[in-house]
Amino acid sequence: MALAWLLWCTLHSLLICRWWTSRMRAMLGQGFAWYRLFFNVFSLVTLLPVVFCQFSLKQVILFEAPLWWTVLQAILCLYPLYMFYVGSKRHDLTSFLGLKQVRDHFAGRPQQASTFVPDFRGGVRHPWYSAGFVLVWIFGPMTDVTLAAKIILSGYFVVGAYLEGRKLLVEFGKPYAEYCRKVPMLIPRFRMKK
Repeated sequence: MALAWLLWCTLHSLLICRWWTSRMRAMLGQGFAWYRLFFNVFSLVTLLPVVFCQFSLKQVILFEAPLWWTVLQAILCLYPLYMFYVGSKRHDLTSFLGLKQVRDHFAGRPQQASTFVPDFRGGVRHPWYSAGFVLVWIFGPMTDVTLAAKIILSGYFVVGAYLEGRKLLVEFGKPYAEYCRKVPMLIPRFRMKK
C-alpha cells in the first residue's frame, strides 16, 4: 500500500513540476490550455483506486481514540477549514482547476502571466498544503496501513510546498524571496506580545 501512495505522490508531483510543464507547453502549443484540467482529472482518477485499495485492506488498529481525542479532532478541523478558505481567497479557483485556461482558449484570449501579491492571511505561504498536512493526521483511524499513508502524504505535502516555493522563486525572484523571509512555509508562527 505504501508503494501505491509513493507512486501516486511521485507521479502527481512530476506531472506538475516546472521541468515537465515547460516541455508540455512547448509540445502542445495552444493545446496546453487543457493541461491543468487534464492534470486535475488524471490526479483524481488515479487517486480513487489507491484510496479504494487502502480501505479494502485488512488493518490492525494501533491507537484506539479516546473521547478527548475525538473532541480535539473536532476542534482541529477548524484549522484546515480556515486554511482552505485562505487559499481560496489567494488563488483563483477556476484557474487552479484548469477551467479558466480552457475558457480563455475558446475565447481566443492569451494566457496571462502570473503576478505575485504578498498575502499574509493564514500566516503561511502554502495554506492548502498546511491544511492537507493537518487533515491527514486528524482524520481516520490509526492503523498499520493508515500510518504509512499518513507519513507518506505528510512528506508529500512538505516536498510539494518546497518545490512550489522554488518554482515561485524562479518566477517572481526577489519579491517572493522577501516574502519567504517574512512568512513561514507550512506552520504559522505564534508570537507572544511583550
